[in-house]
Amino acid sequence: MRTLKWIMGGVVVFSLLSGGAFAWGVQRVSQERAARVEALGPLLTRATALESLNPQDACIVVEGYFLKREKVLTTRCGTVALESTRPGVMSFRGLVVSDRWADALTDGGYVPTVCLAKSAQGWVVAGYSHDLLECQFDAPTGPDPVKEAQAQVEHLKRAWIDDAFAAVRVALTRPPSDKEVCEGLPTVSKWGVMVLDADLLAEDRSARMKRTTRYGDVLGFQCIPEMTDGKGANLGPCAAYHRITHVVAFDEIDEPALEVTGSTYRGGRYAAVVKLVDVRKQEVLCQRAVSFQLPEDILLVKRQSLQSEYRKQVNAALHESVAKLTGGKLELDF
Repeated sequence: MRTLKWIMGGVVVFSLLSGGAFAWGVQRVSQERAARVEALGPLLTRATALESLNPQDACIVVEGYFLKREKVLTTRCGTVALESTRPGVMSFRGLVVSDRWADALTDGGYVPTVCLAKSAQGWVVAGYSHDLLECQFDAPTGPDPVKEAQAQVEHLKRAWIDDAFAAVRVALTRPPSDKEVCEGLPTVSKWGVMVLDADLLAEDRSARMKRTTRYGDVLGFQCIPEMTDGKGANLGPCAAYHRITHVVAFDEIDEPALEVTGSTYRGGRYAAVVKLVDVRKQEVLCQRAVSFQLPEDILLVKRQSLQSEYRKQVNAALHESVAKLTGGKLELDF
């Protein structure tokens, strides 16, 4: 019994000491942060006005940017990587940022990579590198450098997808390929390949919208101005294709709409020509026909969707055709 009391007493003492240490640590971090913010003022004024930045001055600019956020508790410069990406634009990595007490009290944190830009107001942090194409934009000249950098990046994203679409349009107007298999094709990741119906790029898409299966709708509604009233719902997916090298286009599609009435249906037939387009060469490398027909004896049962089953089987037929066409070299997500 006495032993138990000693153990319980020890736990209480330990808890009090731990709580006291944490409170002391929080107070210390808060005081150090306030002192750093005050000391950083003149240093930041000098650094932002410099013609060029060395690693130490760049770290001051980035530190000032993060310490403006109330949730950031501590910052400290570690090993700095500073690289010029364009005139007046630099990629910076090396500031350790802590926004959690567990990290702040143990000198932990994360190390973001940001873009520094020389603007009319001096050096500024334009944003995170992964949001700004690894800092591939020109130095801003207007009153809002952050928005200007973002606008440049959005323009580039739009240009990339427009160029890919234009390459497909040109390739499909050229003589067809006589090869049913693309030999010597390099292995390409899914980020380097775009999959779509060729008629997604047509001026009139009304007939396409009546079909049962369509590929590229999500991409189209996000990246094709005519489908988004010129606004572009989300350019993120467009940017994902900036390294695109090939396009799998389903062309010459013949597919009447699948109409289901009771336990019978009409349609359920899909035919197309699968074409692999080399974007840089703007030509069709190889192509092969594909077709699918729902079995006539298929039955409609409760909780079974014929539309869903049909799309699934068409998708499987297209995947098989693409695999044969490319020798399994392309990693596709459609």
